[in-house]
Amino acid sequence: MDGGGGNSSGRKPMGEQTLRPVTLKQLGNCQITQEGTFRIDNADVTQITFVGVIRGITELSTNIQYKIEDGTGQVDVRHWIDQTETAEDAQKRADLVEDLYVRVFGRLNNFNNRVSVVAHNIRPIKDFNEINYHFIDTTLTHVKFTNTEGAGNSDDAMMIDSGAGAPSALGNALHDKIIDIIKEYHELEEGASVHQIISRLGNSVNETDIRNSIEYLINEGHCYTTVDDEHIKSTEAF
Repeated sequence: MDGGGGNSSGRKPMGEQTLRPVTLKQLGNCQITQEGTFRIDNADVTQITFVGVIRGITELSTNIQYKIEDGTGQVDVRHWIDQTETAEDAQKRADLVEDLYVRVFGRLNNFNNRVSVVAHNIRPIKDFNEINYHFIDTTLTHVKFTNTEGAGNSDDAMMIDSGAGAPSALGNALHDKIIDIIKEYHELEEGASVHQIISRLGNSVNETDIRNSIEYLINEGHCYTTVDDEHIKSTEAF
């Protein structure tokens, strides 16, 4: 299994802060540079998402380790347990059982030249069309990076690009505003507080809609909680 820090620590340039759909074969074949950067299709990769089946679970006091495979390969995934988690969060964690299809959002980690994943969010797949969609998405993304004529086309919204002035790929005005606010606090260890987001948007959006949108963004892997349920960071900004 991976060891907490590995060689993937350290802030990445903004150009590398993208959420890329991958297969586990791609993770197994990815290049690791001397600086500890991960590369797939000659492009830097930090944040990834994939689908697969849980084949093994090891519960420890501070984290849970999953073995997940997708038909192309297998990877070890570590999910840290929030010591202040609610009963609802604990139940969601308990619902992750062997032979369950899941969607994983996380960052790559390297320990002793072995690639693993530190998960921000793991959720069950309820619509199996999502599996087919994901593999189509990974294929299109692979073509984008290997097709020299199409590479660098900033109009392609398959990647969630956090670069300055980049077009949004979320497709929802409120979600986009929330993500933009969260990114402003990415330098802080605890990230942005829900209260700060509500204060910024409260004149135009009611608190319930804001909190529902934040919950949606967390469940979809666009952001994650930090020190408690009231502080969040974007998975696009590290």
